[in-house]
Amino acid sequence: MKNKAIKGIATLLLCVLFFHSFAQIGYNKDSLISSKIADLTTFWKKYNDISNARPVFENYSVIPDMYVIKSADSISASDYQKKLNDAKIALLKQDFGLNGTANYQENFSPGFNSDDDLAYNRRFQAGLDWNILSDGIISSRYKQQILKNENIINSLKPKIKVDGDNFMAVSHKIIYAFNLHKIEILQKRQQIIDDKITIANELYLLKHLPRADLLQIMQQLADIGSMNQIYKSYNEQLSLQIDEKSLPKNVLPLFDVDISKAFSFSENVAANDSILKLQIENIELAHKPLSDIKLNTQLRYNYYDLTSTTNVNRSFLSAGIGLSVPLPLGIKTNKSVVDAQANLLQYQQKEAASTGERDLLNSFYEFRYKLKQYNNFYEKRKKYEELIRVERVKEKFGDFEFNPLAALNLLDEVLSVDIEMLDLQQEMYLQLLDINAKIPGSEVASFIKPYKVDTLKIAHEKMNKALYIWSEAQTKYTPEYIEEYIRLNKITTAIISLRKDQANKAEALSLFSKLNSKGVQSELLVGNNKLLSSKDPNIYLDSITSGIDLKLITAIHLDVEPHVLGDFETNKEKYFNQYAELLKKAKVYCSQKGLKLTVSIPVFYPDGILKEIYTQADLVYLMAYEHPNADFIVRKVKEEFLLDPTKTVIALRAKDFKNRNECEKLITELNSLMGATKFALHDLETFVKLDELSVMQEK
Repeated sequence: MKNKAIKGIATLLLCVLFFHSFAQIGYNKDSLISSKIADLTTFWKKYNDISNARPVFENYSVIPDMYVIKSADSISASDYQKKLNDAKIALLKQDFGLNGTANYQENFSPGFNSDDDLAYNRRFQAGLDWNILSDGIISSRYKQQILKNENIINSLKPKIKVDGDNFMAVSHKIIYAFNLHKIEILQKRQQIIDDKITIANELYLLKHLPRADLLQIMQQLADIGSMNQIYKSYNEQLSLQIDEKSLPKNVLPLFDVDISKAFSFSENVAANDSILKLQIENIELAHKPLSDIKLNTQLRYNYYDLTSTTNVNRSFLSAGIGLSVPLPLGIKTNKSVVDAQANLLQYQQKEAASTGERDLLNSFYEFRYKLKQYNNFYEKRKKYEELIRVERVKEKFGDFEFNPLAALNLLDEVLSVDIEMLDLQQEMYLQLLDINAKIPGSEVASFIKPYKVDTLKIAHEKMNKALYIWSEAQTKYTPEYIEEYIRLNKITTAIISLRKDQANKAEALSLFSKLNSKGVQSELLVGNNKLLSSKDPNIYLDSITSGIDLKLITAIHLDVEPHVLGDFETNKEKYFNQYAELLKKAKVYCSQKGLKLTVSIPVFYPDGILKEIYTQADLVYLMAYEHPNADFIVRKVKEEFLLDPTKTVIALRAKDFKNRNECEKLITELNSLMGATKFALHDLETFVKLDELSVMQEK
């Protein structure tokens, strides 16, 4: 019994000792983990202000300097061409068509039994030939004029053109400059990784860090290494070509492109017309009918050593004239060739201008897309800043939820976003180079403007919005309700419809008066497809405007739709001609009444009728319905924006959206992508319902 007691006590002591040792090991492990976490917290305190850092931008004025092309030769190719043409002209001026001629002929005695009867033993002739027409003095004058015209053509063409080596040199300089700042950010990322990776690995071995988190850090390390290699190797290759001291020290500033100024710079209509006239003149000079006729005169001194014994030799002067005319002369054919070549030149010039405009617009849209992405990343960075601020508060107040490793990862995310934003800035600068190259002779300073990331919000507030108000809505809602809705939604123009029978005229008159007193513009909407075939649309317009104080409205809005007629597909040309004629008459009517003319059209009308519409209308409302997609709408309205962006209004339909936020988001995207600032909402009643639906969804 005593032995059993002693054995039990010994066993109990061993158990106590075992559990004490185990607890001590657990305590040491927890202590080690706490130490490592404390080290991470120290690193967090060291780096957490990184999220508050903002890039220091250079002054806006440095942007044009990035695109300066320093040519080794101050003389351009056109200068060399002018020197060559001038030398040719000087040579042609000395060419009067005169040619000195001389020839000598020796006749040998005829052979045995020859029947040849020689009149002279030898002959010598010397004289002058004067070519007057073809290859002569007149032809020389034509050639001189052609060369002079070529010099004028070259002088009218833009002097500077960014292409080839110049394009590459500028792009290398841009990329090099941005790489410098990316490398700086990568160094910060590398410092954070270096400080945390060892501790993270130890925490993983202590079973306190999931393997996925450790792999994430390893992935960050690999990304930093690969990007560092790309940026540094690129700059090392260019280090001998680019003087780093000549580049701006701070980050290049943000900017925006004014597409209207870019187009006005590229559309030198007067110069293009002058060039075309000179090119056609050169074709006419090259195909002058006189160039095919040869007319020359000759003056000769002739000496003959005769075989006659009575007259040993004979000499005399002779003169003559020669004429050679091709049969048929082909005057009409020549004219046909000239006309055909002139038409070809006109077509090529028009096609080149149209292609150039499309390419320029595509480059502009690409730039605006990058600018939109930059704004998105800017907002993304703000979200990370907020998350880091929350972690900073947690750490400060000793919150147990504070995780220094996760907080350090957030800092890495912020720096990654900073690199993405630099990449997008770099793409915008390269896109500007592309735009500059597509406008020969342009200077980037002439069509860029300063930009801040909040510009989109400012632009959104300054947008002009119109609202269609159909006759049914005028009887359903009071003028006070409509005015309040317009005020809350910042509508600048109301497009107010009148029924054909004018049954709602009293409501329309009341609405015109109410909106005018609140500073809201009104357009009188006229929708009657019978006007297409009307010989005198003024009669109908007079009946519609009768009794309306025209001082209360700013425009007549034609909502005439030839495309909805049953036989439109087979009679497009007929209906478009009728529509064009209607617009001309309506424009005259509006001008006489002191009103503007506005129209609503779909987005698929062809170029021919579009040009006529934009010539006559003051504003063109494009019904961009059914596809509430920014990229789709941009493609559909390119032609209209090319014609005149200041006249173009994009109309959106309420039924195409699930809620009001979707509509406003699309408006923002269209403003960002193409600079559109004029929109119209179709229509009051359906947008009221959309707003009500949006409120219900939020609840």
